[in-house]
Amino acid sequence: MVSVALLATAFFVGTMQTRLNGLEDLNKESFLRALAEHLVTSYGVPIDWGSNGDTIPASFGLSDSGSSNPYELDVDKVGRLNSLNSFSVSYVEVSEAARLNKIALGISISPMLSIIVEPSRNETSGDATTYTFRLYVSGRSGPASAKLHSYVVAKDFLTSVDNVTSDSGIGYVSVQIPNASSGPALMVVFARSQFDDRLTSYEVYSFAHLSSEPLSNNSYFDLSPLNYSLTVNPKNPETIVENSYAFSYGYQSNLTLASENTYSIPASLDKSPTVLVLRGVNGSSHFAEWVSYPQIPLQFGADFSGSEENVFTYPVMIKENLYMLTVRFGDVLN
Repeated sequence: MVSVALLATAFFVGTMQTRLNGLEDLNKESFLRALAEHLVTSYGVPIDWGSNGDTIPASFGLSDSGSSNPYELDVDKVGRLNSLNSFSVSYVEVSEAARLNKIALGISISPMLSIIVEPSRNETSGDATTYTFRLYVSGRSGPASAKLHSYVVAKDFLTSVDNVTSDSGIGYVSVQIPNASSGPALMVVFARSQFDDRLTSYEVYSFAHLSSEPLSNNSYFDLSPLNYSLTVNPKNPETIVENSYAFSYGYQSNLTLASENTYSIPASLDKSPTVLVLRGVNGSSHFAEWVSYPQIPLQFGADFSGSEENVFTYPVMIKENLYMLTVRFGDVLN
């Protein structure tokens, strides 16, 4: 039996496609705006296509079927647009599900706050080394006053540090790491607006602690969060995970191994993205790798460099946090 949602989607797309065939009688911007609204505010078919990595949507939509807010996006539908996720959908699959055979599509999602981390100084004294970092937080209109909560992970070491930025968006974080924990270290920084706790962003900064520079992220694992589970695909069978963590602005925990190469992701207790960190060893090499949930920022779809594009932006909610969604369409072909 055909679902009501699929019939409604088919009617919408069919109507819009009929209008497209007579585009000379239709304002192009209005047509594309209605199409963007449909992709953002509809659930798609099936309505839970995001949470099952084997499901290819018959109709494309990003809205969260469990929310009454049409501009609240499903964390897993968004995640499956990220090419780094093993369960990602392809551009062709999305284009077909959205009935966009004549229109190029691009989707990007970014946080409302951005964070720049710069090393300021470090000093070794006795059996520990102190690192100081300069942080700059900005919003859409310039520097942002924000509360900072940072976690630092190294070999056999975990700590957290709180601070704030000035009105100019600048703040400093200092952390002391034992010299015995030499190797790659990871700092996970969360910044939350002083005025709206739904404006919470993160940045991850990898650095060397009395060691050579760490390898780039995803050198040891492919990390794919979906439906509150983290699938871990090691690139070398000798890779061993020694610690696994979930961090958000006001919450931290160890990850629970649900099955081989799968960890359970805890539901965050605050309005914040979650950063998942695995620390371990491969032979004599130590590492710390990470992935965020939702897997944002992301860029999906066509590259519009040097070509005409039609841009529509939306503030959207994902897991009680605000993001900026941008939908881009190429020129409409008759």
